[in-house]
Amino acid sequence: MVDAFSRVPPPEDRLALLAGQQASGETAGRTICSCYGVGEQQIRRAIDEGCNTVDALGKRLRCGTNCGSCIPELKQLLARQQA
Repeated sequence: MVDAFSRVPPPEDRLALLAGQQASGETAGRTICSCYGVGEQQIRRAIDEGCNTVDALGKRLRCGTNCGSCIPELKQLLARQQA
């Protein structure tokens, strides 16, 4: 979790992050993994692009790899997206 506070975004990205958006202006959606700030839309895209397990999502986005409290929600998103 300390890692989340050690990274300082560049000035041009700060306002987007404060508004809950990615630097590209694309909404990240509801935050699923608060340890690493991973949003629902990021997770859905990763699932669409082939991440079909919690481990695969963790390797790609780091979600579910710290405290683990988001793992049940990751499993639900996987089940819904793959159905």
